[in-house]
Amino acid sequence: MSHFFPDEEWAKTLRQRSETTLNSMWVEKSGLFAKDKGYFCREPGHRGVKFAFTNFGVSLGLQAAGIWPERVEKLHGFFESYKSNDEYDTDAITHVMHCNSLFPGVLGKE
Repeated sequence: MSHFFPDEEWAKTLRQRSETTLNSMWVEKSGLFAKDKGYFCREPGHRGVKFAFTNFGVSLGLQAAGIWPERVEKLHGFFESYKSNDEYDTDAITHVMHCNSLFPGVLGKE
């Protein structure tokens, strides 16, 4: 939301805090099958916990703010093949968020 009011002090504070927290939550994957892919863990300290839905929401925010496009690309790559093997794989809202993440439209930075 901070990109709608970039000159407001609350927006500057929110953006700085969000960037700091998200940076601590970034998990980079490497190796033969995961090269150049990554995701944001569910919360600091739980690096192995990941949800596609929340990553797609973070992706929308990053695109709106115009930051970390390389991470957006990497998380899209990660979730192309990641399966949680639970109801989140088939819940429609996860797929809606995926589409919004790929095509942010009016939420994108203008």
